[in-house]
Amino acid sequence: MKGWIRAPLPGVDVLVYDKVKESAGRLGSGFVSTADTLEELAAKAEVIFVVVKPKDTPEVLSLLSGFTRPGQTVISSAAGLPLSRLRAALGPGPSLFRIMPNLGVQLGSGVVALCAEPGAPGAEVERIEGLFARMGVVEVVGEEMLDAVTAVAGSAIGFLALALEGMEDGAVRVGMPRKLARIFIRQTTLATAQLLVEQSGSAAELKDQVASPGGTTIAGLAILEEQGVRGAFLRAIEAATERGRALREEG
Repeated sequence: MKGWIRAPLPGVDVLVYDKVKESAGRLGSGFVSTADTLEELAAKAEVIFVVVKPKDTPEVLSLLSGFTRPGQTVISSAAGLPLSRLRAALGPGPSLFRIMPNLGVQLGSGVVALCAEPGAPGAEVERIEGLFARMGVVEVVGEEMLDAVTAVAGSAIGFLALALEGMEDGAVRVGMPRKLARIFIRQTTLATAQLLVEQSGSAAELKDQVASPGGTTIAGLAILEEQGVRGAFLRAIEAATERGRALREEG
């Protein structure tokens, strides 16, 4: 919602329903209105986003099943619930998608993974992709990839934040004021991301560009390699993916 409020789509109005009316009201904007009931929302909306906790999603879809109709589209953001289970709760009628966005969508620089049911028309997939066009990168993926997407696009924000915290503390340890250290670390991180996006090479090539022989960068990289930092990040992605699969199986 923050992403759409920041960059509204022309000709698209948003209708919000929440059983806690105050929560829906806090999303007020020029093109955002609220519905009094789930039935009202289903009657008016062409595309229905179900954004509730995974444990509550089947119940909400079952309620929606009495109000939806062919030609509508339902999109779930619930992690760990496969399309087959979502379809069983929703029943026949509307087309069905899953999405996995990350926090960056509120700034227009996020990632949205989009997953369609087998046989979904290409035009319908493109239409749903267009709804996220102003939120960052949209990628259509197979459902088997969503656990990895959750780790790479979602959990990795936490992993990178931990790395930035460590570098900030390092800057303070060598005498830099905390406020100044935070500015330099964050701006350098932003520049690194932009350089990687704009060049066609790998992250390793960018690393090599700044690691001159006998210089400061290679000295620091040697410590990171000794401490197994690269392998730790690799394992963190594996662990987050494995945990996502386990949660899906438990569900």
